[in-house]
Amino acid sequence: MKCSRCGAESAEDSTYCSECGAILDAPPLPPLAAEEERTETAVGAYQPVFRPPLPPHQERSAVRSLNLAELLFLISGILLLSAGFQNLGAGVAGLPVQFLLLGIAATLFGLVQIALVVMPGMMSDLERSRGTLTIVIAVLFLIWGMAAAFGPNVGASGGMIVAAGLSTTLGLMLREGMIR
Repeated sequence: MKCSRCGAESAEDSTYCSECGAILDAPPLPPLAAEEERTETAVGAYQPVFRPPLPPHQERSAVRSLNLAELLFLISGILLLSAGFQNLGAGVAGLPVQFLLLGIAATLFGLVQIALVVMPGMMSDLERSRGTLTIVIAVLFLIWGMAAAFGPNVGASGGMIVAAGLSTTLGLMLREGMIR
């Protein structure tokens, strides 16, 4: 279909001209050159109707890529959540209070670990203290996990907690450039 305003060819099923944006089935308008020369519009003349400009098309990935350190932090958070839920269940079932404390701490820090990777914009307040927080998580769960793995009545899922602490430590070392 040919545009009555600029003369460009457009697809038959198009509603608007691909060059000037004018409505293709609208009554003919004066050519563009005549519009530029004319400074005033005649009384009773109508202004052409144009579609709003389209935003430029930008291809965006639905999922952003993760580096290895972020992947390790994500794994650590998932392990901490799992161990935290198991310890919360054991604490609620009547085992000593340290199971409940370990469950609360592991669940809380697991959620923080996951949130720092998945929602970095929403966690910007923690960004300044991220390094310190990561070190605290790593040390806390390496020690507590070892105690839970080898000591009686310290906590459940000690192996998962140690793995979470090791994963956090490796992620921190990668992020800080200590290992490659």
